[in-house]
Amino acid sequence: YITIMSANVNQIALYLLLALLLLAALGISFYALLVAYVRWKYAHLPSPKTTSFFIGHAYELQQFKRRGNGENPRDELYIEWAFEVGNVYVIFIYWRSVVVVLNTADVETVSLSSFHKSTATNFFAHLFGARLLGNGLFTLRSYEVWKPRRKLYESAFNVSHLKGLIPNFSKSVDLFLSKLAPLADGKTKVPLKRYMRDSAVDVISEVMFSSDFNTEWRDKASTPRPGSEQGLNYLMGEAFRGIEMSRIYPFFKFLHPFEAQHFREVARTLRTIGSNCIQARIKALENNESIHFDILSHILRAAASNELPDFESLVDDFITFYLGGVETTANTLLFTVIQVHQHPDVLERLLSEVEEVLGKKDAITAEDLDKLKYTEQVIEETMRMPGITGGVMRECPVGGVTLSGHHIPGGTIIHSCTGAMCKMSQYFEDPYTFNPSRFDPANKRSVIYFFVSRYCFWAMMV
Repeated sequence: YITIMSANVNQIALYLLLALLLLAALGISFYALLVAYVRWKYAHLPSPKTTSFFIGHAYELQQFKRRGNGENPRDELYIEWAFEVGNVYVIFIYWRSVVVVLNTADVETVSLSSFHKSTATNFFAHLFGARLLGNGLFTLRSYEVWKPRRKLYESAFNVSHLKGLIPNFSKSVDLFLSKLAPLADGKTKVPLKRYMRDSAVDVISEVMFSSDFNTEWRDKASTPRPGSEQGLNYLMGEAFRGIEMSRIYPFFKFLHPFEAQHFREVARTLRTIGSNCIQARIKALENNESIHFDILSHILRAAASNELPDFESLVDDFITFYLGGVETTANTLLFTVIQVHQHPDVLERLLSEVEEVLGKKDAITAEDLDKLKYTEQVIEETMRMPGITGGVMRECPVGGVTLSGHHIPGGTIIHSCTGAMCKMSQYFEDPYTFNPSRFDPANKRSVIYFFVSRYCFWAMMV
């Protein structure tokens, strides 16, 4: 009896093994057919050589990243491929395809037309099931839905309105300098990145919402990590980390359930901050109370004569402005300090202009800002060099589009990689040389200069 049972168990094990092998073979065959179909669909487009059929150019991207070439390895590789096959080409990441665009005419077509946003924004909408950016300006994919929402915010971000907020900016800058002053002894090592991020949080909090959320929430952040700062800065850092985990590791929430729950709590806490702030301001407006002159009040007043987005959508945009504005602002400030430190001639001219325009003034006016021409050029050149953001990704409309003579099928993801274009010699002479004078108004010759000078997260929502 034992011998018969043993034989039956062996047979069952053998059948299971054969079944698993068959399923694996079917899975591999299906995947191979899917990859082959995608390659066939885009066979008419130029494509760089790849050594892997199954993972495509993901292999080259990983290898290039490991070698650490340049400040942004992906941009450097995109430029290499452009020299190999031209400025419009398709790359394959596993079974997915992405058309990379590296010329000004096509970038203008893709970025300024009514193309829908790519599905890549989905990673920002929800964080392991918890709503983060939801249906905010960055994650809204439908151009028809996005356009009226974007128009609602235009007046709030108009230059003339922002200039009226200079006292708010100055308050945050004074706070930043008061933090740095005790450390300026020539001996103390300063974690400048942390201070820049804190400053960016303070500026956005003050200018947009007249609040000091970074201090207010410093002791309220949920599930703090040892040695980390809490507050809004900490929460946003964790939100970005969660987004990265969900993007890279599809099964993260199953393999690390407690970590995934932590990220959900971060998303909920951020939305609680936004919800409380907006509710308080709406109530103040309804009661005709004296309110702060900031972007939130301007938006709510403008919305009174238009169709106001639902409350949750307002919270979505609250989080969007923070996540989008803080990282890009902090990185721009940090890279500016680094570049100026590495180029004494630029520093000398910069200080000379600041001394000439501002002297010993206690406060800066809008007229002063208009006179700081070289300062503006330094910041624009800083944004060009490291590529603060990578570009714009859009989904090709049904029916397709023609770019540089190539037909791009509908539904294709198109990456207008302006970050790589900023390092191409056909657009910028001596692209790896830090030269702010190239942004002198007399030298701005093409649309790529527009994309650099407006290169912020807000422009990414265009």
